[in-house]
Amino acid sequence: MTLRRYVLKYKTDKETSFTPNFVTSQIFSCHEESLLVEYLLTSANLHYGLTPKQTRKFAYEFGQANNKKLPENWKKNECASYDWLKGFMSRYPQLSLRSPEATSLGRATAFNRHNVQEFYKNLSNLLERETFGPESVYNLDETGVTTAHKPQKIIARKGQKQISKSTSAERGTLVTVCCAINAVGNSVPPFFIFPRVRMQDYMIQGAPSGSIAVTHESGWMTADNFVKYLDHFIKHAKCSNENKCILVLDNHESHISPKALDKCKLNGIHLLTLPPHTSHRLQPLDVSIFGPFKRYYNEQADAWMVSHPGQTISLKNIPELVGLAYVRAFSPSNITKGFSTTGIYPFNPHLFEDLDFAGAEVTNRPYEELRENSEKELDRDDPIAQPGTSISQQETTPPPGTSLCQQKSTSNPIETFLQDSTTIQSTSSVSFKTPEEVRPYPKAQPRLKKGGRKPGRTRILTDTPEKEAIEAEYNMREGKKRMKTKVEMAKRKISSETGENNHFEKLNAESTESQPKRKVLDRNAKTEKRVFGDSDSEDEKDPFSDADDDDDAACIYCNSLFSASRSREKWIQCQKCLRWCHSACADVKHNTKMFSCELCIN
Repeated sequence: MTLRRYVLKYKTDKETSFTPNFVTSQIFSCHEESLLVEYLLTSANLHYGLTPKQTRKFAYEFGQANNKKLPENWKKNECASYDWLKGFMSRYPQLSLRSPEATSLGRATAFNRHNVQEFYKNLSNLLERETFGPESVYNLDETGVTTAHKPQKIIARKGQKQISKSTSAERGTLVTVCCAINAVGNSVPPFFIFPRVRMQDYMIQGAPSGSIAVTHESGWMTADNFVKYLDHFIKHAKCSNENKCILVLDNHESHISPKALDKCKLNGIHLLTLPPHTSHRLQPLDVSIFGPFKRYYNEQADAWMVSHPGQTISLKNIPELVGLAYVRAFSPSNITKGFSTTGIYPFNPHLFEDLDFAGAEVTNRPYEELRENSEKELDRDDPIAQPGTSISQQETTPPPGTSLCQQKSTSNPIETFLQDSTTIQSTSSVSFKTPEEVRPYPKAQPRLKKGGRKPGRTRILTDTPEKEAIEAEYNMREGKKRMKTKVEMAKRKISSETGENNHFEKLNAESTESQPKRKVLDRNAKTEKRVFGDSDSEDEKDPFSDADDDDDAACIYCNSLFSASRSREKWIQCQKCLRWCHSACADVKHNTKMFSCELCIN
């Protein structure tokens, strides 16, 4: 009867269309669903994508904010149904469920246009100085291989709850492999660092031809081992002052030592560092080499375990397994693809688009705000400083006379969508709320500048100004280490003379009533005012000064001045020579009634 009714209807009106009438029960219109699609895609580009459960909950919030007629099961569960999400995904094929790659907050924020352009600027500066061919542009980095590999997929019974595969151990022993490649497609033989004290013959047995190995207790790259690697690199790259090369590497402290810089300077190597936390996009080895290398290494380790049942992979097997995986991963096609994908060679500073920097939009701020933040705390009424502020609130006003299409062409895809949302909102009813209004895009509050380690940046390390600054910083750091060593040696010497100290403590205890108690002063504002300033009495003596010096007092152990000490730092005075020192340097407790320094004891 249904078919007969359709036939009669068609005979009556030839223009009748037989389409499903599911639109009558559709909760959101096509326009509203397109807004949801754009919101989901933009959130994924910002590295804050929504899971299926979060998407269903967000759809419920969006419908409730716009007074939509929602099904009862939506209201009961306070989220959209799974059937709605399945239909929504099928109606928009540009959406799919993906497994995201875990990206740290440091990488998401550091990969921004400013840092990337600074790197390309330094690279362009080097390329303009001299003529560098692809055979003279190198990339260097370290990776780690362990005796406990990651098993590959196997064929097993369908439906079985747990599938196991034998490995050598829960946590293996790490061996560092340092590699270098150039833009032609060649590679320098690997450089192994074993966690051992003495060299053994097995450390290069089965490794790629030309490989060498060194040892260190931790198995990690150090400044001394990096100098040894530079000798290995110079031998195979054949670089000199007549045949110079560019070496791109990261900012690890083992790469930045005066010895390494001197060796590079003498052999015509220009060291160019990457911006911190950007190696996943700018380093050819990370982009196209180390991924396949780890996969091939796990395959070879799997095959070794199958052919040697009951045995475990040891350090003796590492060079052979690395050699089998190295030949497959370090192919010319993979190497050249890594250099082109990062824009290093052929040189392409405009490789990355606005969409690639979308992850940094969560923490990006205008330069003017950064400059004001260094002087004073930002006003809390500033929209940038408010949590949950959308990116559209920070858009700049286009020049007068600019059309909407021109505005879209000059902005990035995220801003284009946000402009569309604003336009749609202004033309729609007042009560309609866009997805961005229901749940604003993530926006971090500005972080106030705090003390700590100086942030890294991309640099040409072998340039004279940078080289001199690194050497000065290195010498200052080494001076602090030597001073710390002297203090520790003085403390150990005092602790080794416990018997003499106990003898003097007994003598001091007997004369406690006749002699004044020891003085312990805090380094605070009240003490400074009493000691150094606003004293009306000329006869008042500075308790922190020596017998013949009224300007300042220096610790007799570490030689640091009282005026440069930290807040609430304890100082104590020797009752014999009347000189001052830190309580921590003297290693005495605050309840000690009498104190004699090491000089007076000796």
